[in-house]
Amino acid sequence: MALPRSRTAGAGASAHAQYRARLAEGRRRRLIVRALLAAAAAVVVGSLLGWVAALVAAVLVAIIDALYRWRHHEAVRTWRQGAKGERKTARMLRPLRRRGYAVLHDRALPGSSANVDHLVIGPNGVFVVDSKNWNRNKRITTRGRYVHIGSTWGDAAVKGAVYEARRVAEGLGAALGQPVEVTPVLAIHGPTLPLLRVMKVEGVALLRASQVRHWITRGSARLGEQEVARLAAAAERLFPPYTG
Repeated sequence: MALPRSRTAGAGASAHAQYRARLAEGRRRRLIVRALLAAAAAVVVGSLLGWVAALVAAVLVAIIDALYRWRHHEAVRTWRQGAKGERKTARMLRPLRRRGYAVLHDRALPGSSANVDHLVIGPNGVFVVDSKNWNRNKRITTRGRYVHIGSTWGDAAVKGAVYEARRVAEGLGAALGQPVEVTPVLAIHGPTLPLLRVMKVEGVALLRASQVRHWITRGSARLGEQEVARLAAAAERLFPPYTG
């Protein structure tokens, strides 16, 4: 049984779609406000310096407003950065196919609005890889057994990955008629993480994205070729490309 073809083209597709949708939200209102600001600047400057200066002032105000709103549209920036992170992670995971792994990107969880960034199935098991493209200045620290990511608790960052892994395990287990273990992991772009120590939150490994491929393939194989193919085929069927 052949493995589903691994592609990186679909990686980040849903995050990019969210970025485009949120960018379009309120576009008409933003354009009206920008036009009013530019007109007001033109009237004030024109009354003092003439029509050429008025035109220049209107253009400058429109450009400044556009840049301001772009830089401060946090939801748009977040989704755009998320899509970029997923595509980078997909490229890093691509070589796994040569080692007998199937890698599915941006997969829907039926009955849920959530999606799985990357689903990896191979000799060493089944993994849900959740991409996080954070600002490189975000600090990830430990306090005893607790982890802080910026100003928030670490369990908030891994909650989605834990939920997705559970749903994937339930779906694959029901399809194959046997328990399936699914391991969640965060692939982090940006902040510095320890190279020699694996930081975990709620059992979820927090890794530099560049470390994830090696982390998945460490140790000895647990699944045979036919079992990997069965799991991959079931995953392809159960978790279609995300379109919501």
